[in-house]
Amino acid sequence: MIILKEREMSLKIKVLEALSRRLPASHHMLPRINSDLGKNIAGFKGEESLNYYLELLPDEEGEFYVLQDIRLPFKEHHFQIDTLLIFPTLFLILDAKYMKGTLEFDPAFQQLIQKFTENEVDKTITYSDPIIQVQNQLTKFKSWLKDYKIQPGPCESLVVIANSRAEIKCISHPNLVKNMVVRNSGVEAKVTDFTKKHTKETWDAKNVRKLSSLIIKKNEPVTFIDLEKDYGVTSDCILKGVQCQKCHHIGCEKAFGTWLCQKCHHTCKEAHLHLLKDYKLLIGPTITVSEFQKITGIKNERTARRLLLSSGLSYSGNTSKRVYFL
Repeated sequence: MIILKEREMSLKIKVLEALSRRLPASHHMLPRINSDLGKNIAGFKGEESLNYYLELLPDEEGEFYVLQDIRLPFKEHHFQIDTLLIFPTLFLILDAKYMKGTLEFDPAFQQLIQKFTENEVDKTITYSDPIIQVQNQLTKFKSWLKDYKIQPGPCESLVVIANSRAEIKCISHPNLVKNMVVRNSGVEAKVTDFTKKHTKETWDAKNVRKLSSLIIKKNEPVTFIDLEKDYGVTSDCILKGVQCQKCHHIGCEKAFGTWLCQKCHHTCKEAHLHLLKDYKLLIGPTITVSEFQKITGIKNERTARRLLLSSGLSYSGNTSKRVYFL
């Protein structure tokens, strides 16, 4: 197995983590934000766990290439692929789902029903059918390849349930569900079935590298999360202040060349760097000295400017109107 593009933690997870740190405990959207954060982290870990099972594939399946977390332009929109496997004989798209409880697949009505108990309360959530989702990914990928005059050859797709404790049930079309849905531990057997089904080699190592380079070049990761649209959060909601890296209290003060936590008295010279990272995620990619003073509480302009300069940030403009790039 050769991983040509590795999966990275998504921008959404980073933004939600920053939001979780920077919203008041009383904010009405914080429970939903923390819930979404938990789901996204679980999904990321589920996708990551696929690597272990892919490494178990026997040598006789041949060398294959892996591209993870792909987002490609398609017409006026984008489509995403969790994991793309390129074998000499076929393409295989894997879409991992990390979900708890009982998962009831109902292709007849294009839905997946999740049932679980949380805080002693029984809950039911209905989602769009992931089988259709992964089939749509495959259709769009094949169309995308044809736009570049590339004949895809044999293609397959699978929904992978990454939570080994989840119970899988089928309400309709059992053969479809059986063929399209598999646990992490069943990926090896499914891949073996596919490589036995498709034996004619259509891709050599050189062409795989060329195709992978094209996909990576055209990959367009998400670069913006609309917090106001998604969660009703504006910049006014964001808590200002330097956060203690030990007790997480927000409100450290600058004292004797370091940051002093007013709650646990922990000191850290570089605590403001974490604030700048949160600022970039939640507010924007640039900052001025006056904006830095507002979010840190530093009253002395020279001190604020010196801290920004020592942070290794690039900048443009003269001293009075300088903008720093985060």
